[in-house]
Amino acid sequence: MKKLIKSALKKLCVQANIAYDKDLYDKLFRLYSTTDNSDLKNKLSYILKNINLAYKINRPLCQDTGVVIVFFKIGVNAPAAGINFNKIADEAVKEAYEENFFRKSIVKNALSDRTNTTTNAPAEVYIEFEDSDEIKIDVLIKGAGSENMSALKMFPPSAEKTDIFKFINEVVTKAGEKACPPVVVGVGIGGTMDGAALLSKKSFFEANEPVFCGEFLEYAKNENILDIKVCSAASHIASLPVAVSINCHCTRHASCVIKNNNIFFNNNVPEFRKADSKNFAKEIFTDDIETLKNLRAGDEILLTGEILIARDAAHKRLYQLMCSKEALPFELKNKIIFYAGPCPAKDGEISGPTGPTTAYRMDKYCDAFYRTGVIATIGKGERSEEAVSAIKKYKGKYFTAIGGISCVLAQCVKSSQVIAFDDLGAEAVRKLYVEKLPLKVNI
Repeated sequence: MKKLIKSALKKLCVQANIAYDKDLYDKLFRLYSTTDNSDLKNKLSYILKNINLAYKINRPLCQDTGVVIVFFKIGVNAPAAGINFNKIADEAVKEAYEENFFRKSIVKNALSDRTNTTTNAPAEVYIEFEDSDEIKIDVLIKGAGSENMSALKMFPPSAEKTDIFKFINEVVTKAGEKACPPVVVGVGIGGTMDGAALLSKKSFFEANEPVFCGEFLEYAKNENILDIKVCSAASHIASLPVAVSINCHCTRHASCVIKNNNIFFNNNVPEFRKADSKNFAKEIFTDDIETLKNLRAGDEILLTGEILIARDAAHKRLYQLMCSKEALPFELKNKIIFYAGPCPAKDGEISGPTGPTTAYRMDKYCDAFYRTGVIATIGKGERSEEAVSAIKKYKGKYFTAIGGISCVLAQCVKSSQVIAFDDLGAEAVRKLYVEKLPLKVNI
């Protein structure tokens, strides 16, 4: 049974990362087909193209292959005695992520040791028991860009349904482009503070409030919401906890049932359809500094030339060198920095799936980096007022890339080389040569 569970988990990790859910795909394509918003339509066309491509080449939908969250439902009559489910989950995650060249994103301790475990373990594991003779396994892959936008509120029991609707809509609105919309919203209502948060994750598999979902979608009328799932449960008479888990359009989950020594997977692969994207107006070269400086907010470009990849950990190290007035390991003047952390490249790949990470996490470094000579950065989502001020102060630029289209963007990478901080793994600094990378000028 241990080998069977491990085999099932490994396949679920791969299936969740690569294969898009059919029901969500149909909703996504319907939104693409019906929206009158040309910018949204163009973005959705890239997202749909990425879904098709990821499945075709068997690579992750998103470069952030995330935290692996595993829900076990163990039948009391299933042959599960003596099994360490946490250990099996960690072993399955380690092997699945190594064998499939997925990005490892887990650090040893959130507070005291932010060294990468290099295995993507430990997984988040939750175990329940039920009256059956089978084992049900649900796997959810949760990226940080959307997870960081999640929220919880302890309402008084006197709160009206519209108060909850308003809170959910505020959370989605605040997430903005940081969470790669259109988003899928998971809501947990009931239990305790921690219980509501868990319910919000379980809602992606066990939604039990369809009426609430329909009423909320009618209330919100928000094209940034692709779908909403709600799971409610018992609570204290004086409590009404509500947790909102934000998931990007690449909501990644997979399920199976193990019974009588057989694994039954819930394969829900969509029927792929063509979605056309428009051509961007300008091809801009990274060594054409004057043209880069003259770009205006709203311009759509195809960027060609040499850029650098650096994100959170690399920025922290470079900033420390700047503060101590030590020499940097490479030149920053007139460089473009792409906030990204690609998946490892497989044999025959120049780069693994590569996409933008949330830019606001680098905002505290903006003044120092642009002052040093950085001409532009690339990321996703909005910047803080302080970052916007610094970018404008040094006459820099901020470009945005569509989030969640990492397979499409990886095709633009023609060379990739680690040039600093190799020990940081996915967060090492790389020098890329890109051709016609689709971007939009934000600042």
